[in-house]
Amino acid sequence: MHDSILHMESERNFLPKPEKPPILYHASQTADIDRLIPRSIKRRERDDGPMIFATPSETIASAFLFPWDDSWIQMGTIEDEPYMIISDEARFRQLDTGGYIYSLPSQNFETDIEKGLRTLEYTSNEAVVPVGKEFFPSALDAMIHFGMKVYFVDSDTFIAIQNAPDHGKEIISKLTEVTR
Repeated sequence: MHDSILHMESERNFLPKPEKPPILYHASQTADIDRLIPRSIKRRERDDGPMIFATPSETIASAFLFPWDDSWIQMGTIEDEPYMIISDEARFRQLDTGGYIYSLPSQNFETDIEKGLRTLEYTSNEAVVPVGKEFFPSALDAMIHFGMKVYFVDSDTFIAIQNAPDHGKEIISKLTEVTR
């Protein structure tokens, strides 16, 4: 009889890990950031330590040019098309003061395809020095520029989208996209 016990790796270790792009993007309303420091302001899980969030998509980064949370905004993709549902247009317009999308080297970032935005979200627990930045006077204009479908809805429609069995896909398909 064999004394050792074989331990099977979890399935997630067999999933292919996406190839890491050389540059990731991080949005901020703060100008002239020389060095991004890991923080605990936003967390995916309660036990997450301080981290920096970044994405390989400028479209996704543009959605973070203003402060928001899930209580009034829903972001997702339908058939690989990113969208944002905004249930309080007045609040959004007040918060949309523009910002910067910083380009970051990806070497100290990792992705967890089972957390957050999956392959569209990378995190680092080490400080990072940006290698570039671009200013956008309006988050809305930046989102539209990068291809984010943006919809302003009333609170009843927002709740209906959140409670829909298809995650709101049918409701969203009937909405009018914001254009400039």
